[in-house]
Amino acid sequence: MKRFLKSGLVVLFLLLMLFGGMTLHTVSQSQHYSRLVNYVGIVRGATQRLVKLELMDQPSEPLIEYLDGILKELETGDGEYGLPLPKDSNYQQKLAGLSAMWEEMKVQISAYRNGLDDGTTLLSLSETYFKQANDTVFAADEYAARCIQGLNVICIVMLIIMLLTWLFIIWAYWKKLLHLEDTNQKLNDLARRDTLTGVYQLDAFKEEAQRYLDAGHDGKIAFVYTDFSDFKYINDVFGYAYGDSILKRYGEILNRLVGEGELCGRVSADNFVLLLRYQDREEVAARQREADTEIIRFMHSSHNRQSVPTCCGICCVEDVVEDLRIDGFLDRANFARKTVKNGTHSNYVFYDESIRNRLREEKNVESSMLAALENHEFTVFYQPKVELGTGKIACSESLVRWKSQSGSIIPPDRFIPVFERKYMIDRLDQYVFEEVCRFLNGRLKAGRRVLPVSVNVSRLQFFDQNFVKRYVEIRNHYQIPAELLEIEFTESIAIDNTSLLTSIVDQLKQAGFSCSIDDFGKGYSSLSLLKTLPIDVLKIDRFFFSESNDPERDMAVVQGIVELVHKFNIRTVAEGVESESQVEMLKQIGCDYVQGYVFYRPVPQAEFERMLDGQE
Repeated sequence: MKRFLKSGLVVLFLLLMLFGGMTLHTVSQSQHYSRLVNYVGIVRGATQRLVKLELMDQPSEPLIEYLDGILKELETGDGEYGLPLPKDSNYQQKLAGLSAMWEEMKVQISAYRNGLDDGTTLLSLSETYFKQANDTVFAADEYAARCIQGLNVICIVMLIIMLLTWLFIIWAYWKKLLHLEDTNQKLNDLARRDTLTGVYQLDAFKEEAQRYLDAGHDGKIAFVYTDFSDFKYINDVFGYAYGDSILKRYGEILNRLVGEGELCGRVSADNFVLLLRYQDREEVAARQREADTEIIRFMHSSHNRQSVPTCCGICCVEDVVEDLRIDGFLDRANFARKTVKNGTHSNYVFYDESIRNRLREEKNVESSMLAALENHEFTVFYQPKVELGTGKIACSESLVRWKSQSGSIIPPDRFIPVFERKYMIDRLDQYVFEEVCRFLNGRLKAGRRVLPVSVNVSRLQFFDQNFVKRYVEIRNHYQIPAELLEIEFTESIAIDNTSLLTSIVDQLKQAGFSCSIDDFGKGYSSLSLLKTLPIDVLKIDRFFFSESNDPERDMAVVQGIVELVHKFNIRTVAEGVESESQVEMLKQIGCDYVQGYVFYRPVPQAEFERMLDGQE
């Protein structure tokens, strides 16, 4: 295109110069043609004056010489008057006739002067000569008119070329502007897209989606929130490079999925959102299922041949009664997706009334949890841990329950995820820790029996530089001996950031706290953690003690874990044990403690105190 524009401009400028030169030449020639007409007219008039002077016996040789000079220059185009020699046959014919008559006129003048003619012939010839001169003037004038007409044509053509040149320049500039605008749009669009997957970044997606909503486009719109059920497994086992290749391919698949008036964006990690249009709502799930099938096929065809399913929440705008903006629709699609994550629905879930009720319940929790902390609506329950060697309560785990002002009990799985999502779980952790310290302080002051209590700490705490210092301050405030408090964290925290956790555990140990890993074996356990982390207690997940097709095999795994960690002087706790047979097997393999319904359920503080007092 750029080459074409340059060539076009060069051609137009050359034409413009050519016709400009032709115009200048024609203008110059037109001046000569005007002089030609004038001088032919002079010949006509001067000849009549000459005849008149001759008939009045006043001969004028200078006038004859003057006419001879003009006529000679008219015939040759060479002389002092600068007269042109037009290549026009009609004019040349008239001029030749005029020149011949002039020669005859001079002969008759000589005859009249010598008395050979009485003037009649000369007068008659002068009239004929006048007519011939008149015709020559007309011929010269016609020729000049044609030349001027040609000049007009050239001028018009030149104007057209000038106009075309400007139009070409304007067109080229406009094309350049359009190209620049298109380039800018592409660059802007590229800047708003995720570099790995090629889909829109979240902010750009929200902006475009909100614009669609504000424009009130006809048709039905659905928002889709999708991710992989356990993408962390892919990254941990096969590496981030392979995980990125999956996300990149998934972005390509989703970009092909969306059509005109539809969008795709990436929230973070493996979370994607889409705006899709539909006639029948089942089209949305079908289209998404097709994309998910393709990415699973890609994973199956890779060298690892491993795949994880997707979880998809769908919120149709027509199913929402509230007047929402884009964030509200995405929240609802995400909430529907989470019902897939917790295993209560299939892989593709539409936001509906039941989910709406759960969302409303969650919003109620969100709106009242701060006041609940301030009003001490949270109470601590204690679940005893029984030492298998003695069959007695040796310690316990503190668990939080929410007793609202209405008197209803809100289970932990309804409010803890909300605290985590709103980054307030650390406040709840500290609340429980302080309540445990207050409980222990009260029994110590009363001289009553106390046993160690473990308190749970969320992953958010580990990113707080003042976490250990704050817990030490609370413990010292209530004058609790360090050996009575155990800090418990989940295995997933250890997997996510081993170096950070190691540093925190070292600080906790230096401060005198015991440390334990909860839910061991639930995720993708790494035995190297047992070597790296200076923990005191390992809690074996209830997964090994639930119903199984091969309980003996499960117990063999537990036995291997127990024997291994004992070599590191780590005590073991079996969680979720519900049968006496399991208790007997755990005794045989040397497990230290059991925490489960087979002995005790979580109980309120008052009841737990009665247990402690009764066991003295």
